Amino acid sequence: MPKIESGPTPPAHAPKTLSRDDLVHLVGDLDDTALSAILETGASYVEVEEAVKAVIGNAEDLARLRRALSARAEAVYDILMTEPAFLPNGNNERGR
Repeated sequence: MPKIESGPTPPAHAPKTLSRDDLVHLVGDLDDTALSAILETGASYVEVEEAVKAVIGNAEDLARLRRALSARAEAVYDILMTEPAFLPNGNNERGR
């Protein structure tokens, strides 16, 4: 699973919706069904990034982050929670 770093944020002029390449950069190479479902939410780069942070965040931050998610980010969160790579026992840092 990709690690969300506090690196550069997308420029202010970045498109509101994501390309498939942008999405893979944020969530990793998930199956086509999951990637398509995320793209169909219309979530922006920032919204997907926030959803990923909520999924992989620690327990203290999880409730706060989830409450702060927009409707589109919440939809992405729900999709990611069905993906094995993002589950606690999946191939990510939370499952180790």
